[in-house]
Amino acid sequence: MKRWIKLAALAALASLLLTGCLGLPGVDVGDSDEPKETQPPLTEPMYEDREALYQYYNQVKIGDTMASIKERYGEPEVEQTENGDTYTWVMEDGYGFAAVFFENGKLRAKVLYYKDMRQLGKLSGATSIDQFANLNKNYTYEMACGLMGGRSMEIAQVAQDSSAEPEVKRVFVWANEKGDCIQVLFSGDEKLEQVTYTLAE
Repeated sequence: MKRWIKLAALAALASLLLTGCLGLPGVDVGDSDEPKETQPPLTEPMYEDREALYQYYNQVKIGDTMASIKERYGEPEVEQTENGDTYTWVMEDGYGFAAVFFENGKLRAKVLYYKDMRQLGKLSGATSIDQFANLNKNYTYEMACGLMGGRSMEIAQVAQDSSAEPEVKRVFVWANEKGDCIQVLFSGDEKLEQVTYTLAE
């Protein structure tokens, strides 16, 4: 569960800095870990229904307020972090989202709820996840999907300010059951900005 909470905390930073020390041509690339030892067996179910997974996430929009979301979904769970509070709504069917807010109560970022990134493997559908090393800042979202060989999963949106029409950046992920995970940040005009990855052995 800490994986999505960590991402939510990152989303609370308006610039959504995905830090790291390795570089690719024209791209800030974060190597979040060295290749990991074999991960423990996946105990959470793999998601197979994209529509069900996104049913609440897609209904929440940048510009919504804490009050309006509470009115629809009730009281959230609250996680206090050094970057501010993260609010999580998980419905009876097990689907949901996490959110952070500006001081004026407007939604600053929303993050898809899941417990283990590997759960997204069947839906992200990448057939060439190892091609991420060829990503660069000339890539648009559609070009990245073509390179990776499959449709990605949007896991976060973050507004750059609380104005009426802010730039909204998006984070997409390609993941598999093995534990490989490529996260890519796109700007409001769908230009690639940053990449972070974790590769399983």
